[in-house]
Amino acid sequence: MPQGNVSIDYAEIDKVAKTMNDAVTNIVPMLQNTKTTVEGLLDNGLFMQQSSPAMKASYEKLTLSLSEAMKGITAFAGQFQKIKTAVAQMDADIAKGTNG
Repeated sequence: MPQGNVSIDYAEIDKVAKTMNDAVTNIVPMLQNTKTTVEGLLDNGLFMQQSSPAMKASYEKLTLSLSEAMKGITAFAGQFQKIKTAVAQMDADIAKGTNG
């Protein structure tokens, strides 16, 4: 934990935001692939007249929920980048005002 009230590591912000965005890039296709695999199982390898359609609908909801969570991760990464940009601009403005 940094000492003082403010400590900003631009490189660390970029690193974390990239990690978050990369995770989304990797996870979203995996979610879709898994959904397709589950649907295939429920259509062929584990078919029950009433249960399979219910399980498919439930898994669809789960996939949708997880996809929405991925949007949240992307939003957090964007928020971190916006904070970095705003602080860098504020720092530059203060320096310019002080030196000018």
